[in-house]
Amino acid sequence: MIEVMIDYIEELPEIKAIRKNHSEEAIGRYMEKYEFGTSKPILVKKINRQKYILIDGHHRLEAKKRLKNKKIDIKILDIGDKEVFDKAVEANQEHGVPYTKEEENEVLKTLIESGKTQQQIANIFHIGQSAIAMRIKRDSMLAKSLGDKINISTINEVLNGKKHEEVANIYGVSRSRVTQIWNDWKNEVIEQYESGTSKEEIVEQQRENKVNLTLESLNEFFEGDYNKLIKGDCLKEIPKLEDESVDCVIIDPPYGIEYQSNYRKEKYDYIQDDNKNTFELLDKSLKLVLNKMKKNSHIYVFTSWKVIEKVKPIIEKYFELKNCIVWNKNNWGMGDLKNNYAEKYELILFASKGKRPLYAETRPLNVIDCERADTEEHPTKKPLNLLKQLIINSTKPKELVLDYFAGSGSTLDASKESGRRWIGIEVK
Repeated sequence: MIEVMIDYIEELPEIKAIRKNHSEEAIGRYMEKYEFGTSKPILVKKINRQKYILIDGHHRLEAKKRLKNKKIDIKILDIGDKEVFDKAVEANQEHGVPYTKEEENEVLKTLIESGKTQQQIANIFHIGQSAIAMRIKRDSMLAKSLGDKINISTINEVLNGKKHEEVANIYGVSRSRVTQIWNDWKNEVIEQYESGTSKEEIVEQQRENKVNLTLESLNEFFEGDYNKLIKGDCLKEIPKLEDESVDCVIIDPPYGIEYQSNYRKEKYDYIQDDNKNTFELLDKSLKLVLNKMKKNSHIYVFTSWKVIEKVKPIIEKYFELKNCIVWNKNNWGMGDLKNNYAEKYELILFASKGKRPLYAETRPLNVIDCERADTEEHPTKKPLNLLKQLIINSTKPKELVLDYFAGSGSTLDASKESGRRWIGIEVK
């Protein structure tokens, strides 16, 4: 970290455009920090001794200017010219800076036009590739920009069985150019799959881009088989999974309390198998899934305080029970309105196989505040934000999450949005 003259700092128009307006609240906060202490340095790229390109720290720089300061602390990043914009966007993401829809589209457009693939853009935004794909798909101009970047005709010729040299002769380009187009496209498709997009979705997306991809062709690219929902009995389907392939299991089994909503005018039927048989089902399923999990892996089991004394010893037969997480739903069920306390939480038992660490940037707490999900679709549906916290805490991108009581598929959606591979099993 060094101190330089503020006049030496240059703000590029394309980086200023990432956030069109300054936040007066943020500027005021940094002015206070500079008056009564210090703040972390701004990030810059050095051009020469008297010229630096600002990458991150617009509000800090503005605060210094308003305080009539002449110098500011900087940290120099050793990056290429083409990486400056990428790093500026990534820094905003790391700060949790919200974009307007217009700002986000401008950023995505710039990244696409610079030649970035969807996976590279996802890495900059720190989210899953499928989430970026959906954002691009919603805007016709962005989708067109991305489509124009890929030579569709070349890809289709190769998919139809022509050799790279034949395609090169057809279009009057070098063989190496055809190979580059093919490899870039194939690698992007593989990245999509590794980051949680199902094969069916990949085929659909590619066909929308006029690429004649089939499931048969796609299967030739991959060895594993995941990002899928298996319809069947978990006790029959779990044994078919690959041994030591699963990094994290998240399940929401029937609680064994004959749950039925007492609030809705049209009550749900009693949840299937939500009785004493659920404990036998849980025991058998945990015994089966143990060998399907990696030597160092995690498992989360949703449960209720009413049956925890039955569920806890079952889990402890197969795993090391690490903690009991309290999910605070910030609302409560109706139940007995006069003679009992209202319930506003559920429990999640967290256990491990081996010594897998938690990957959260800061040590996570065992009380998680998260609004409950809309239960119109499924009476015990869990919110995506809650599941994403568990997934991100226990896995790295592209690792495999299994939910064999998949229900409405919330765990699968959360895994996909987090850039993880996933497998779901549901009897219906």
